[in-house]
Amino acid sequence: MAQLGGGPVVGGAETRLVRIEREMNDHGAMTVRVVQTGELRTVVEYESPRLRDRLEDARRGTEMPLRIAPAPGRGNSWVVLRN
Repeated sequence: MAQLGGGPVVGGAETRLVRIEREMNDHGAMTVRVVQTGELRTVVEYESPRLRDRLEDARRGTEMPLRIAPAPGRGNSWVVLRN
């Protein structure tokens, strides 16, 4: 589990190989596809500004492993955590 920005504890984290489907928008959200399952996930939060900056430069089609967890209280939204 990880503490996210002084907010609720994030649990259920998993590392998955994902492909960027929609690059990060002006609000910091991006869409990734889990390569193994084809499942789409909307990323809305990042554990650190440095991690967010790194992903802001990621382009559509880029594949990378990400440690992600469901965002607390945000429906089908996800948080990217440091590995």
